[in-house]
Amino acid sequence: MSLSGLISRAAGALRAEVQKAATLDHLHHQKELLLLKFHNETDLQRWIVGSDKDIGGFSSAKLDLTDRNTAIFRGHLSQNLPTDKQIVRSGYAAMRTKTPSKALFSEQSWDTLPFRYLCVRVKGDQRKYFVNIKSASFMKTDIYQHRLFLRTPGEWETIYVEMYREKVETVGFSLSDKREGPFQLEIDWIKFCNSEHTEGDVDLLDFSPVRVQHDMLKNVIAVIGSTGVGKSKLAVELAKALHGEIINADAMQVNG
Repeated sequence: MSLSGLISRAAGALRAEVQKAATLDHLHHQKELLLLKFHNETDLQRWIVGSDKDIGGFSSAKLDLTDRNTAIFRGHLSQNLPTDKQIVRSGYAAMRTKTPSKALFSEQSWDTLPFRYLCVRVKGDQRKYFVNIKSASFMKTDIYQHRLFLRTPGEWETIYVEMYREKVETVGFSLSDKREGPFQLEIDWIKFCNSEHTEGDVDLLDFSPVRVQHDMLKNVIAVIGSTGVGKSKLAVELAKALHGEIINADAMQVNG
C-alpha cells in the first residue's frame, strides 16, 4: 500500500473513533449490528474459501451468489488422503472473511463489546458445521469454534452464538465431520446482536413484580451421591449446558 493510502486509511479510522466518542454511541443500547449480507459479487470478494484440496486433498468448496441475495457455501468432502504421507487426516472445507487491513489509529476489527451474540440466518443440511470467530489478538491462532446447531435442516433458522469477545477480526464457517459426500449451507446474513435482556456481557434487569417472582422460582438442581462417583464433573457439565452457577455444599466443608 502506498504512503498516501496508508495515511488516508488512518485518517478515516481516526475520524470514526472521534465521532464515536463525541456522540457517545458506545453508551447507547444497540439491538444489533449488521456485519455481512450477500447482494453482489463485491460482497463475495470479502470471503476466502478453502478445503483440504489446498494441501493436496480431494475435497472441494465454493461460495456462490443466489438470485435471493443469499450465498451458498457448498462442495464435496472427501476422506481420501493426499499423497503426502505426513498428512494423516483429510476431509475439511471452510470459509471466512478476509483479514482486514491495518491502520495507524485502528485495529480494523469489529467492536463486539456492546453485543452478546453472533447471529446468523442460515439454511443447512444434516452436516455438523462450526462457526469460527477470530479475535483481534497478537496470537494468529486465537480462534474460537462454536457448533452451529441446526434444528430444522432444509429450513431457514436464526442461530444465536453466545460470545465474550471485545474485538473480532474475522468470522467464518467450517465443516470436518468425517463424512464423505456433498454439503450445502445457505447464508442470508450475519449480525452481532443483543436480546431484550442483554447488553454485551451485562444482563439488563427487569424489576417488574412478575419478573422478580419468576426469577425467585428458578429450579435448583442438586447433584448428590457417594464419594468419588463424578459429582463435580457432572455439576460442571450441567452448569455449562444450562448457563447456571455451582454452589458447593460438600459435607466436609459444611460440617468439618
